[in-house]
Amino acid sequence: MYEIKDKLFVGIDPGMNGGIAFIKPEMDSDYVKVERCPKTVNEMAAIFDVGTGLMRNKENIILFVEHVWTFPGDGRVGAFRFGYNYGLWKGIAGANEIDVYNIPPRKWQGSLDPPDNLHGRERKKWLKEHAESLFPNIKVTFNISDAVLIANYAKECYYNNEMPESELGIGVIQ
Repeated sequence: MYEIKDKLFVGIDPGMNGGIAFIKPEMDSDYVKVERCPKTVNEMAAIFDVGTGLMRNKENIILFVEHVWTFPGDGRVGAFRFGYNYGLWKGIAGANEIDVYNIPPRKWQGSLDPPDNLHGRERKKWLKEHAESLFPNIKVTFNISDAVLIANYAKECYYNNEMPESELGIGVIQ
């Protein structure tokens, strides 16, 4: 079993309406900081720097980014922006020499065992309510609920000794 009190777990939902969450385990509970995805790269970098500034040793930061892709019905501008945010977050992490673990939605959501019959807005509502139950001391919105759950998934993977192997500084969970 790993020691987690000296770790910072970061979860990023890179969508335009996504967010970033930082979870730092403390003695009695977790310190949790969340932010909506900012509109500019400078704001993204500033939020990242403040959040990761909680740790002196960057090797103690575990960062999971939701691995995203576009769907056939997505418009070109929306699809570009989606991938753009994904790349920016990964670039900011790389510039800070922090390993990135890409996590597909089905992997982290599957760990929560959501009801099979939920889709779209109903599924998002269930995820938000699940995040609220895990972290009742923060205001969970639709924008940040996935990021909170991704950061918590990173913590669980680490705590349960189920971390993926990292290759060339980029970890990929299939």
